[in-house]
Amino acid sequence: MTTDREKKIQTLMNWLNIIGILLTLVLVIYGFKSGLFLDKDKMLAYINQLGIWGPIVFMLIQVAQTVIPIMPGAITIPIGILAFGPIWGMVYNLLPIYLGSVINFWISRIYGRPTVRAIIGKKSYDHMLDLFERRNIGKVIFSLLMFAPFAPADLLCYGAGLTNMSSSYFNWTLLFGKPISLACYAYGTTYLLDFLMNLFK
Repeated sequence: MTTDREKKIQTLMNWLNIIGILLTLVLVIYGFKSGLFLDKDKMLAYINQLGIWGPIVFMLIQVAQTVIPIMPGAITIPIGILAFGPIWGMVYNLLPIYLGSVINFWISRIYGRPTVRAIIGKKSYDHMLDLFERRNIGKVIFSLLMFAPFAPADLLCYGAGLTNMSSSYFNWTLLFGKPISLACYAYGTTYLLDFLMNLFK
């Protein structure tokens, strides 16, 4: 049965998803109209104008979209690489995603299933349960999936928090798995975005 608290969280998540979709549309339209998504030099110049706030704002966005995926990572992750370069772009992607993943784990561990279901929605929640309960993926499969670039990392982190997995095991798996999966995903999507930029020039 859905509790009042869960309904309130679901309502908040619905509004955040709507806002996220609108922000994504605005970002994409602005990026193409201004040429930021068509010229890497323009994008870099725009980021440099923000000074120290550029990386800070970007990392805050990454933490938020890791916990509540209101903007697709396929947009934000390659933007980080293109804007800050292959090294710092990776760092500015990795640190907030680390933090967001740990937050996901502890939200599940502390607040339990109703809160997780309210945050990620019934469809994603059912998919998560399918992985952890009906398929019983266990620690080994969980660890392997954390190394995979297109695995549903947010669901894996939320799901791990609902199991008896220790926080130390989760943290070590995240520490070693996430850099590999993120590097494959980040540089793959960056190559695709770079290709599209050149295509539409």
